Amino acid sequence: MSNSRRLGLVLCGLCAMRLGAATVSFLVIETGLPEGAGTGAYSGLWESGLLDVFFEAGHIVSNAPVLRLAQKPAGVFPDEALPDLAGAVEGGADFFILALLDYSAPPNGLIQKPRHVSLRLFQTGSRRLLYEQQYNDTGPDNPDLAYESLKRAARDLVPHLNDK
Repeated sequence: MSNSRRLGLVLCGLCAMRLGAATVSFLVIETGLPEGAGTGAYSGLWESGLLDVFFEAGHIVSNAPVLRLAQKPAGVFPDEALPDLAGAVEGGADFFILALLDYSAPPNGLIQKPRHVSLRLFQTGSRRLLYEQQYNDTGPDNPDLAYESLKRAARDLVPHLNDK
């Protein structure tokens, strides 16, 4: 087989793979941080980790700015996230992922990392919850070491894009 023919087959294969790419939008929601506190360091890590994992898996990714709520949302899909979902739908997203990070202060009062993380995967059109994963141990206290741990958690979501 000639080199040009091989190159053509490789290019066709790559194009076919991209046709299966989903568009995924992310929103990180923080709760439990004191009013006036800056964005939690782990919030940025979760945002970067989610974007990296889904991009590396061949999907088209976008995100909304981190949202701070005074308390944990009661429902599966918080009303405060509706404008971000609408923006994702308008941008053509197939899926919407909420990462809810609860920084509620531990008994010693020092907030270092989220005490609880909930990852929720939704189909954008129907707002149907496709998958949810809860994490109570959110990795090491060192943000550099935690990054690989949270990327493993984000990878758990990727296969569920096929749960349509």
